Amino acid sequence: MIDKEVIEQYWDVIVIGSGMGGATAAHSLVEKGYKVLVLEKGQSRFSNENHKNYLNEDNSNERLKHAAWPEKITANVDGIESRFFPLIGCGAGGSTLRYAAALERFGAESFNLKREGEHSDTSWPISYESLIPYYKKAEQLFQVRGTQDPLLKEDSKLLIPPKMSECDEYFFSSFKKIGLNPYRLHVGIEYKESCEECLGYICNKSCKSDANKICLEPAIKSGNLTLVDLCDVIRLESNESEIKEVVCVRDGQEINFKGRVVIMAAGAYFTPVLLLNSSNQHWCNGLGNKFDQVGRNLMFHISDFIAVWPKGKYSRKGPGKSISVRDFYFYKGKSLGVFQSTGMSAEYGNVVYTLKMQFDRSMWRWLKPVRPFLRVPAYLASVLFGSASIFATVMEDYPYPENRVIADKGEPSGMRFNYTVHEELKTRIKLFRKVLKAGLSPHKILVMGGEVSLNYAHPCGTCRMGKSPETSVVDAKCKVHGVDNLYIVDASFMPTSGGINPGLTIAANALRVSEFIGAQLRNNK
Repeated sequence: MIDKEVIEQYWDVIVIGSGMGGATAAHSLVEKGYKVLVLEKGQSRFSNENHKNYLNEDNSNERLKHAAWPEKITANVDGIESRFFPLIGCGAGGSTLRYAAALERFGAESFNLKREGEHSDTSWPISYESLIPYYKKAEQLFQVRGTQDPLLKEDSKLLIPPKMSECDEYFFSSFKKIGLNPYRLHVGIEYKESCEECLGYICNKSCKSDANKICLEPAIKSGNLTLVDLCDVIRLESNESEIKEVVCVRDGQEINFKGRVVIMAAGAYFTPVLLLNSSNQHWCNGLGNKFDQVGRNLMFHISDFIAVWPKGKYSRKGPGKSISVRDFYFYKGKSLGVFQSTGMSAEYGNVVYTLKMQFDRSMWRWLKPVRPFLRVPAYLASVLFGSASIFATVMEDYPYPENRVIADKGEPSGMRFNYTVHEELKTRIKLFRKVLKAGLSPHKILVMGGEVSLNYAHPCGTCRMGKSPETSVVDAKCKVHGVDNLYIVDASFMPTSGGINPGLTIAANALRVSEFIGAQLRNNK
C-alpha cells in the first residue's frame, strides 16, 4: 500500500520512468532541494540470484524479477510483422540495469546532419558545444572510465580503466599499427574484485553505474525523493496548457498524483504512447500532438556483430568491453558510426542466442518447431569462428515521419511500431561494412547477421526536439509544445540517433533540462 501522505502531497516534480533520463533529472532536482516523486512500472528491489543465465523467459513476473520488459511488442518492418520481447529494462534504473554501460559522447557531426531528400533538415536546435559542460558532468556522475578519444577535440577527464585482456591488448596495438585511432571504450564500470562486467544483465556486485545506484538510491537517502514501484501510469489529465494529474494503477487500484512539473521518461517506445492515450477535449489527438508528430521519426541504431580473428592465441582474461574506434563515424559526407569490442567471443551460447533473436523477427517465426534446432547451426558456427572476438558497430539511423510508434490497446504492451528500411540506409550499411573491412585489413573479419540489423534496444526520436511544433514535439528546452509544465528527457527527444551508444547523451541532456525546470520552479513559487 502507498502511504496516504504520498498520494495527497503536491509534489514539486513527478517523474514517469526511472531510466537514464528520468533518474538523472530526478537526482539533479533533488540536489536543488525539490521534492520529487518517481513512478516506475517495474520493481525497485532485485534478488542476488544469478541473472546472467536468464534468457527470454515468457513469464511476465519472472521477467520483472530480472528487470526485463514484461510484454512482447509488435513490429512491422518493411511489411513483415513480428512480435518479440524488446531488449529494454524495466525496474528502478530502467534499461541501465541491463545495459552494457558504454557511455560515450556523440560526434559533433550528428548535431548538424544534412540529408538528401524531402526531409533534409535533421539538425538539432541546440549546438554540440552547449552540451559539452553537461557531458562532463554526466561523465563524473556516472564514474566513467576510459582514455581520451584521439579524434575528439575537447578533453574528457575520465577515471583510469584497468588493464585490458591480453587479446584486447593485441587488437589495440594492431589497430594502431594499421593507421586507426583506437582508445579505451568509455564505460561506467567500477571493476571491483572478480568483476564480470555484467553486460546485458543486472550487476549484483554494484560494479556497474546503473541509474538506480548512481541517481535514485542517493536521492532516496536524502529524503527528497520517493519512488513508487509496480506502478502503471495510464494517462495524464490536463487542461489546455497544463498537466493537472497523473493517473496510475497499482495493485488494481487507480491512484492520482499531483505536481507542479511532470517529466516524461518512459522511453521512446512508451512515452509517445502515454501522450497519445492522454487525449481530451483540448488535445483531441493526444497531448502535444496538435500536428500529429507524437510517435513519428522512430529511429534505432544498426548494429552488426563482427567476428575478428587475432593472429595468434591470446588470453581473454580481464575486461572485455575495452576498445572503441571512431575513425568511421563520418565518412565522405555519410554518417556511419563506431566500432567497439563487446566483451564476447564467438562461443556457442552467444551464437545460438543471436540466431534465436533473428529467427523470432523473421518471416519464418511461425515455424516454431524449427527454433530448438537452431542449436545445430550455432554449434557449427562456433566451431567455424574458433578464437574470434566479437566486435560490434553502432551506426546512425535517420528520422522518417512514417517510421512511428502507434498506441494500440489491443496489443499486450499497448503499442506497436511501423518501420520502413529506406534505400539510403541499405547503402550506408554496405558502405560501412566495406570501409570497415578495408580499414581492418589484414585482419580476417566476418559479419554475423543479415542485410539490416536493427538494434531494437536503442529506440529514439519519437518525441523529437525542434524549433517548430509543426515538425517536433518538444522545444529546445525539451518542454512539450503548448504544455507549460511537461518535459521529456528520455531518448524520445533526440532529433538524430547519433552513431554511438545513446546513454551519456540522454544523461547529459537530462542534466541540461533540469536546469530549466529548476528555474521554472523558482520563478513560479
